[in-house]
Amino acid sequence: MFPTCATPAMLAMHALNGLPPVEPLPVYAEPATCIEPSQLARQEQVSGTFDQTRQTDHFLLAWDSSNAVLDAAMVEVVADALETSWTSMVDEHGWRAPDQTESCLVTVLMGDLTGSSSGTGGWTNVNAEGGVPYMVLNTDWFSDGSDWVESLVAHEFNHASQFAYNVFWDESDWWYWESTAEWAFELPYPDANTWTYSLWSYLDAPYLALDSDTGFVNYGHFTFNVYLAEQVDPAAPRLVWEAASSDTPVDTATTDALGVPFDDLVTGWTAHVAAFDVEEWALWEQVLVDFDTDPYNKHVRSYPAVGEVDGKQAPQRRGQNFLHFAGHAPAGVFFQFQGEAEANGNDTRWAVTLSTRATDGTVTHEVYDTVEGSVDVSIPALGGLVSDAYVGVVPLGEVGKGGVAWSWRADESDKVPVDEATACGCDGGAAPAGALAVAASALFARRRGRATPR
Repeated sequence: MFPTCATPAMLAMHALNGLPPVEPLPVYAEPATCIEPSQLARQEQVSGTFDQTRQTDHFLLAWDSSNAVLDAAMVEVVADALETSWTSMVDEHGWRAPDQTESCLVTVLMGDLTGSSSGTGGWTNVNAEGGVPYMVLNTDWFSDGSDWVESLVAHEFNHASQFAYNVFWDESDWWYWESTAEWAFELPYPDANTWTYSLWSYLDAPYLALDSDTGFVNYGHFTFNVYLAEQVDPAAPRLVWEAASSDTPVDTATTDALGVPFDDLVTGWTAHVAAFDVEEWALWEQVLVDFDTDPYNKHVRSYPAVGEVDGKQAPQRRGQNFLHFAGHAPAGVFFQFQGEAEANGNDTRWAVTLSTRATDGTVTHEVYDTVEGSVDVSIPALGGLVSDAYVGVVPLGEVGKGGVAWSWRADESDKVPVDEATACGCDGGAAPAGALAVAASALFARRRGRATPR
């Protein structure tokens, strides 16, 4: 990962204070009760004889000899992907080894799944008697090529590592299991980029709550971990797991691990996504083309302009809407935001982000708080040194399950009366959150990829 301006300070803090406290490993029956493949197949209702096996340093692969997909070459691809994932995540990046692997191999069943499991790429679980991990992989999905197989294996192996942290969050925090595994497979396979479908699921509906599991958006929220790893600490997702427990929600664990309030991280993520200010920005833009989607509620190129967002596309808690400002506004744009001040009797605590992209590729981010759901933001001149501006909108308060509506107006600054501009605080509205008002150079991506639904 390319270090950014926030990384050295965070690493220095960890060096000074030590890493966050780690929950003790769970206590299982000793010795561990290892799982024989045919027993596991019955337990998981996976059909096949699983009469063929291949053992590696840490894994026992099993499959049915009649499975035509699993020739010697494909078995080797899976075996190598498993050990590569272990080496990268455990040995090199410090993730915990799956529990009980000092006594048992991780059993990996490979089969052509049927029935309700046919649409699933695979899953990972632990045997309740002893915490012994195992994986089930759907060979019907192996036809997409080795990149997909490798990333699927690495995704599931990260789940096996997650179980070692003994964190079984409430349903509202399940999203972090998938968003972590979808981010983690790029540790061993940075060139696979098979997260594109997951990215589309997020970009197609960024208004969904951060903890939503609608469609594949919980996979798409790997983008939150991209932000954490690129802007806060390269090891941030692992540190969150180390700081977590079943009694510690994800937002608390994240704050404990990284020393930054969770909602500040959400607004920073919102700003970077709004402008695609990530290392692999070119691949993110390609996803918009490949899937014919658009993460923005509206592209604004002429002024004045007004709009409102309500109903299905109104942002849910910690969900987002975006506006993209371009075109020609030599005196800048005066942007007025008004959101519902309350939802379900609670302050919505809206945050509004402004990201500006200079013609030299530099992106600058600011975060604005609202007062009673309102804030005014001064967008710099467009069409000169600034090519594009992006506004992100995110409600942070306890707004319930539904979305909360908001409206906006954008005028050219030289068309706004002076007294109105003064009264509205048109010099930029509320002070930006200093820790997140950062400038970062746009980085060129080198990789392309595609994905199949996982």
